[in-house]
Amino acid sequence: MNSILIEAQYAGAISYWKQLLQAEKVVIDQHEHYVKRSYRNRCHILGANGLLRLSIPLISGKSQHAAMKEVRISYNENWQKLHWQSITSAYRRSPYFEYYEDVIAPFYVNQYDLLLEYNVEFLKTVASILKVNIPIEFTEKYLHSADFDGPDLRNTILPVKTEAPKFPSYPQVFSDRFPFEEDLSILDLLFNKGTSSLDYLNKLLV
Repeated sequence: MNSILIEAQYAGAISYWKQLLQAEKVVIDQHEHYVKRSYRNRCHILGANGLLRLSIPLISGKSQHAAMKEVRISYNENWQKLHWQSITSAYRRSPYFEYYEDVIAPFYVNQYDLLLEYNVEFLKTVASILKVNIPIEFTEKYLHSADFDGPDLRNTILPVKTEAPKFPSYPQVFSDRFPFEEDLSILDLLFNKGTSSLDYLNKLLV
């Protein structure tokens, strides 16, 4: 069976979803330590002023050393309102925003205690939008790469890219202002491509 070992991301970048879709089993490491400056609590979208980085604040700050299954979300500031305002501002003119707005909006209203729970529920919701089944399992302990029978993709899909993946372009809301911004959050693809999003992702698997 084609299994991958990977972290749970906030919504997930397009390259992340490419990996999820080509795996027969997705094993999420819940015992790994939180890694700062990663997509675990960040996602990138394209706004009116260019690339916009959304970050979920965490209790004890970004330097905490807890296992992912214990990392807690902070609500000391109303980040949910700020993130949703940013998403709405960026995509309300997109062709499919109104189709998915009611499905995505609850993640910016309902409070989740744990970052892992939030990310996994977001993943399941996106999978339902794409109408795909992502078979997820969770590690029972921290696994070293040598202990896993399959590719270890933890920390391979990062916000800071050393080499552009060269994904095919598609129309984005602010294409008249900026060149195509590739490998953003899956939300960018959904709001811009809608029902064609899965076709786009499947072509990446070839």
